[in-house]
This record gives sequence, C-alpha cells and structure tokens, in this order.
Amino acid sequence: MERTYLDEGVLISVLSNEGCELKFITGKVIDDKTKRFQVGRFLITLQLELCGKDVFLTKRGELYETSDYPCITEVSCAEFLLMRTNSFSLKQILDIRECIDKAKLIAAFDE
Repeated sequence: MERTYLDEGVLISVLSNEGCELKFITGKVIDDKTKRFQVGRFLITLQLELCGKDVFLTKRGELYETSDYPCITEVSCAEFLLMRTNSFSLKQILDIRECIDKAKLIAAFDE
C-alpha cells in the first residue's frame, strides 16, 4: 500500500468530552508515494485508526510512516482546532500556551 513518509513526527493526542482520546500525527513530508503532498510541507493527518511504532493508519485508510517513533504531545480541542483551521504548527501552539502577555497574544492575531 502506498504511504506518505514523515520526519519530525509528533503524535498528537486530543482528549474529547466523552473522555476518549483522539490521535493524529503531524510531521514534515520527506517522501510521498501517494503524490498528494509536497515534500518539505508539514501536515496533520486525519484521525488515526491504528497506531504502530512508526506506522499509522487513518480512519480513511491513508498510511503514514515516520522516520522514528514520534514523541507524544497532548493538546486541547481548542489548540487542535487552531492548528487545523489556521495552519499553526505545534511549536506555535506551544508558544501560545506559554504566553503570559494576553494583550500581546491578541495583537498577534490582528496582524
């Protein structure tokens, strides 16, 4: 089965209101046998169905492989939605999380 290969992979865990954990993988595309993604681009997958050591299957049957076992990062639903809808990287989300100057943070969205 054709797959997309990722580097700098991070397994993102989002806790839903029902208490179940939704998982996604993010990383930089280093090779794409499916010809859907540009090499060098960062992506966030659809929700994962199965997670192996370095191979991941989405609910739509798309297969991703990481160059090594990804670290796991928990994000809130709101943080995940910022990543998905505004194309924020995980680093940007973690920077926002740590920002204590709320006025500066709000001003950043006005630019």
